[in-house]
Amino acid sequence: MSRWMVNVRGQSFSAGSMDELKGLAKKGELGGGDIVQPPGASEWLYAVEIPELKSSLRPDPLDGMDLPDASAGMSPLVKGAVAGVMVLASVGMWGYALSLRNAIPTEQLQIHDAEGAKGMSYKEVLITADGASLKAEANPSAPDVQPLVKNERAELLGKRGGWYKLRFQGKEGYAPVDSVLPAYYMADERTKLDFDPIYNPDKYLYVGNASWTMPVEKAKKGLSDMAASLQNDSKFPMTDIKIVATLKDAAGNVVTEKEITVEGEVPPNRSDMIGTLMPARGDKTTPPRIMFTNTFEKVVATDPAAAERWLDVVEVEVGTEQTSEASVVIAEVRAVPPEG
Repeated sequence: MSRWMVNVRGQSFSAGSMDELKGLAKKGELGGGDIVQPPGASEWLYAVEIPELKSSLRPDPLDGMDLPDASAGMSPLVKGAVAGVMVLASVGMWGYALSLRNAIPTEQLQIHDAEGAKGMSYKEVLITADGASLKAEANPSAPDVQPLVKNERAELLGKRGGWYKLRFQGKEGYAPVDSVLPAYYMADERTKLDFDPIYNPDKYLYVGNASWTMPVEKAKKGLSDMAASLQNDSKFPMTDIKIVATLKDAAGNVVTEKEITVEGEVPPNRSDMIGTLMPARGDKTTPPRIMFTNTFEKVVATDPAAAERWLDVVEVEVGTEQTSEASVVIAEVRAVPPEG
């Protein structure tokens, strides 16, 4: 039976049918920027280029990008480079040019202008949308923080769903992923796969394990204990992580939904537990610190007494309502690129 070849995050495997591909896409295991090879074909395509598959894909920065007809016969990541050059070439004030004969160095991942001056780095995105603005939240109805100027660059600070967190002209906020062009879309295949976690960190960090308990003494106070670990399947540290804990009643109604900022980072290709460092006894002003175990270990190295205040769970207030369903999801994350 003819099979589709698939490459996701540098890992290759096969799929037996379009339905199987659609299932992977709907679960978020196949993105628009991942590449596939149809049965019997010799060329690779972006998943977003396949009409039957596009509607099943989650939002991706490649969606809506018109790849040039002249790219026929090129590898899909060279197509991405050509598309990037077309976008940049439409901006006379920048005058960027990209050589397709030489791969952008992995350790720099930069574009260079005609004079050879330094261009975009892997920490930047190019603003491509007209009239866009940074938003205070990852929501189209949120207040504007700062207008974005087309064809200028912004610093990438993280990702939240279909939104990038950016810094532009000293202000921080959120912009839809399809309003900017990440630097790595002008890179070769190897570099793009290597740096994909920088621009899609939510594809590589996930909740590896989570459990909920409600000890009798805490239940009386309307509290539940959440234990959770996060798994990082990339070569970059993951930080600036926000998770959302949700508890529902038997009818599926949300009883409690709490967004939690986790202090510290998950090291590359590792998992780590989340816990709570409680304030010192008698301290009524310092809030509990939610952090990863490896971050707590650094605290204890300089303050051994902190070990007595550590809880390997996170307390979530549920009140007196009965809950029958609980979940933990990652809301926001940033991958830390290498220096340079």
